[in-house]
Amino acid sequence: MYLPLPTPQEMALWDRLSMEEMGIVPEILMENASREALNVIKYRFERLRGCSALVFAGSGNNGGDAFALARHLWNHDVKVMVLHSKRLKEYSAAAGYHLSLARKLDIPLMYLYEYNLDFLKRVDIIVDGLLGTGFSGKLRDDFVKWIKAINKLAIDSYVISLDIPSGIDGITGRPSPVAVKADDTVTFEEAKLGLLQPPARDYVGCLAVGKIGIPNVIKKENPPQHFGLSIRVLDQIARPRKTMHKGQAGHVLVVGGSQGLSGAAILSALGALRSGAGLVTVACPSGLAGIIRSGWPEIMVLPLGNEIQWHQSMLSDLEHVLHKFDSVVIGPGMGREDQTSGFVTGYLDAMHPKTIFDADALYFFARDRSMMKNLSHGQEVIFTPHPGEMGRFFNVSAAEINTDRTGFSRKFISEFGVNLVLKGACTIIAGKDSPLYVSPIAAPNLAIGGSGDILSGIIGSLLAQGLGAVDASNTGVYWHALAGQGLAKRYPFRGNLAREVADALPEVMARVRKVEENCFPDSLI
Repeated sequence: MYLPLPTPQEMALWDRLSMEEMGIVPEILMENASREALNVIKYRFERLRGCSALVFAGSGNNGGDAFALARHLWNHDVKVMVLHSKRLKEYSAAAGYHLSLARKLDIPLMYLYEYNLDFLKRVDIIVDGLLGTGFSGKLRDDFVKWIKAINKLAIDSYVISLDIPSGIDGITGRPSPVAVKADDTVTFEEAKLGLLQPPARDYVGCLAVGKIGIPNVIKKENPPQHFGLSIRVLDQIARPRKTMHKGQAGHVLVVGGSQGLSGAAILSALGALRSGAGLVTVACPSGLAGIIRSGWPEIMVLPLGNEIQWHQSMLSDLEHVLHKFDSVVIGPGMGREDQTSGFVTGYLDAMHPKTIFDADALYFFARDRSMMKNLSHGQEVIFTPHPGEMGRFFNVSAAEINTDRTGFSRKFISEFGVNLVLKGACTIIAGKDSPLYVSPIAAPNLAIGGSGDILSGIIGSLLAQGLGAVDASNTGVYWHALAGQGLAKRYPFRGNLAREVADALPEVMARVRKVEENCFPDSLI
C-alpha cells in the first residue's frame, strides 16, 4: 500500500546494517545496482551491440556503480569510455574493486580534469554516476561544468542517472543550482525522498526502482520516516454492498460559499458525491441558497441566518443539526470578512463531527493561531492548505514552502498537532502520529481553480464513510491525482474544468478495479 522513501541517511544505515549484521559485502550491492541499471538500458535499446557510451564516474560509491555498469556495457559490445573525477590510484574499497575489473578489460579511462568536454562527439548512451544521494549544498564549479556538458550532449543522447540525477538534493529534490536532466533514473533498493519532490520532477525522467539485495528484515526493523502512496491505497474503499442505502454511505456537510464564491462550495459537494457519499448538504448564508440549489438537485441546502454575509449568530441555525452529519468540510468560498472569523471560532466551540478545514477557513487560523487551542472534542481534524495558505502560518512565501515541503510539513504537525494535507504537485500527507506520506503523482490538469475544493469533498466523503483522517487523506489524494492524470489523456494541454475532475472519479475507480481483477501490473506509480 505504501512505498518506502528513505532519506540518504536512512539508506546509508540500511547499507551499513546489511554489511555489518548480514555480512553482505559492498561489492555485491554495487554489482547488483549496476545490473539493475543495465536492465533499464536494455529495455530502452533493442540492440546494444555497436552503440557508444560515455560513463561519468564520481569519487564515491556512485562512481563504483558506474565502473561496474561500464563493464557490463563493454561485455555487450558497446564502445565505452569512462570519465572519472578522481585519480585512479585514489579509488579504494568496493569502488576500487569494480575499477580494477574495468581496467583488466582495458576499458578506456580518462581523468575528467584532463579531458576537454568541448570536443566530445555524439554518443548513444550517457551514464551519470557523478554524485549520489548523499550530495547536498552547492555544487563546485567543476561539477557545474561537467553537468552542463552532460545536458548539452543529452540533446542527441540517451541519459541514465544512477540512484539520483547528479546535482539533486536527496531530501528536498532541489538542483544546486544545476542538475543532470535524465531520460531515466534507476534508483537503488527504494526511491529516495528527494526524487518525489516537485523540484526534481524535471530532472528524473522515468523513475525505475532496482532492488539490490537489502534484506527486508533490515528495512522493517529500521523503517523510514517517509512513504510514497501507491495504487493499493484505493483498496481501503470498500466495494458497495448490493443492499446498502444512502444513509450507510455517509452524510457530508459543506460549510461555505459567499457572494461571488458560491461555486467553491458546490465543487466541494460534487467531489463528495462523486466519491461515493450518500448525502451531501451545503450550509450557506440564506441569501445564497437559491444559487446553490439552482441546477444542482443532488445537493441539499441548509440556509443559515437571513443575510448573504457570514456571522457568528448563524451558528444557532447549525448547532442543533450538526449531529446529523458524519463529516464537515468548512471553508470553501467562505470569504475573509471579519464576521466570518466569528462564525469559524463559534464552530470550534460547538460539538462537531470530523472536520476538514480548507480554503478561507485556513486564513483565519493563520491570522489568529490561538484558534488552534479550540480544536478539541476528541474529533479528527484535517487542514488542507496549498503552499500559499501554508506560508501564512510561517510568514513565508509559497515558493519558500515548496523549497522544503517535507520540512515545513513536519514543523506544522509539531507546532499545531493536526492532520495535514499540503496540496500541490506531489501532495504531502502528515498525520499527528504517523510517518509523512508523499503522492508520487504530479498532474498539471489539477492546476486549476476549484481542484482543491474537489479534493476536500473527496476526503470529507471518505471520512463520512468511516476511514480515519490519515487513511481518508491518503486515499483521497491518490484518487484525486489519478483523476487529474486521466484527464491529461483527453486534455493533454489542460483546459479541463474542475467539475470534470469530480466527474472522472467513478471512471478512475472502475478502471482500477477492472485492471486489478485482471492482475494489476507491477508498476505502482
